[in-house]
Amino acid sequence: MNKQETLERDTKYVLHGLAPVPVVLTEAHGAIMKDIEGKEYLDFQGQTSGVVVVGQDHPKFVKGLHEQIDKLIHTQTGFVNIPRVLLAEKLAQLAPGKMRNNCKTYFACGGSEANEIALRFAMLRQKRYEVISVYGAYHGRTLATASLCGQSWRKGGNGTNGEGLIPPYPGFHQIPSPYCYRCYFGQTYPGCHFECAHSLEHFIQLGAGLDNVAAFIIEPIQGNGGHVHAPSKEYFKIIREICDKYGILLIIDEVQNGIGRTGTFWASDQFEIEPDILITGKALGNGIPISATMIRGDLVTEQFSKGEWAIFSLGGGPLLCAAGLITLDIIQEEKLVERAAKLGKRMMDRLKTMEKKHLLIGEVRGKGVFLAAELVKDRKTKEPAVEEAQMVAKKSLDRGLLINLNYRVGHGNVLKVKPPLTIRDEQLDKGMDILDEVLTEVEGGN
Repeated sequence: MNKQETLERDTKYVLHGLAPVPVVLTEAHGAIMKDIEGKEYLDFQGQTSGVVVVGQDHPKFVKGLHEQIDKLIHTQTGFVNIPRVLLAEKLAQLAPGKMRNNCKTYFACGGSEANEIALRFAMLRQKRYEVISVYGAYHGRTLATASLCGQSWRKGGNGTNGEGLIPPYPGFHQIPSPYCYRCYFGQTYPGCHFECAHSLEHFIQLGAGLDNVAAFIIEPIQGNGGHVHAPSKEYFKIIREICDKYGILLIIDEVQNGIGRTGTFWASDQFEIEPDILITGKALGNGIPISATMIRGDLVTEQFSKGEWAIFSLGGGPLLCAAGLITLDIIQEEKLVERAAKLGKRMMDRLKTMEKKHLLIGEVRGKGVFLAAELVKDRKTKEPAVEEAQMVAKKSLDRGLLINLNYRVGHGNVLKVKPPLTIRDEQLDKGMDILDEVLTEVEGGN
């Protein structure tokens, strides 16, 4: 099929959850995507929020998948398979804080499923049914996880007019996030008293059922919400203390953050977070659908070890878990966590230089290869430059650079940058050059 025929048949037969991009991708090598007409694109998306972490065609990854396909592709989830055992063991060895070598893992196929398992576990384990998240959060698109998204993803239509509003799941609440650039309390860090963290306790006492909150869930660095994160580890220290005080489980969602992308293996390590439950996915399978709900071992009672409390038919299959094992092996062998820290500094330096040059940039933020630039019409008023951000994304696409926007989330004005960790230095520089040039064009009204 040619491009036009493919797009026409796509329109006729395919249902997209997001507005389709009229680019027909047909092959990829490392950080380079190629379309049906042979045009090449630099991947600064990691193909869906950093999924592709070791590149599209890493030789060890491809070889390992072929070997597993030759042995065993899928089993009924009740049976034991070796790749699942080894992957669970490996994740326990890599787990942050007190979870290290002390956690059990349930495997599913996507982040939404993994968060559903975490919520179900927390509710059953605590015998409580309310859950608190933060504004701008993104934890999935199922009915339950969408209710934890304090943002416009819960809406239909264009995400702003309220058409097709999905009713929230009862007992799910949001509090302000640690969004220092747009502080909900009008404070400035340093000098604030972490009102955003303390608002958790205020809400438990005044807005939720005092004895009915099962869990607090948060991304260390917001993904779809625009890469917002706390200014220091003090935020999470306060959150941990409040959770302990009220017997609430702390769920850390690292579906987008984890597996080395932030310059440490977990973003939790950046902030010294002590999770009770940690969620990972996306990059774990490098494009093969796998996610993991990692639960601190002492929380797992016999009810969960033997009971039929959760099942996803394809979760934990040998092929999927083999993909996870191979990905982790590559990351460790090639020291890609350290490379993420190095690349992150290189990228942040470029973005900081652009921030000085382009008044359109209000703030750059993030950790490692998980960076963002928030665009504003005016630095004093901080009015979101939504149309300009969309122009930057469109012009970048035309020039062969794939870059993400938080179109329907928050203010819709944040450019998000997260290429594969195996991207070459010259490719990274080329992508940043394109972004710099496009920002100049958009500022000039071209």
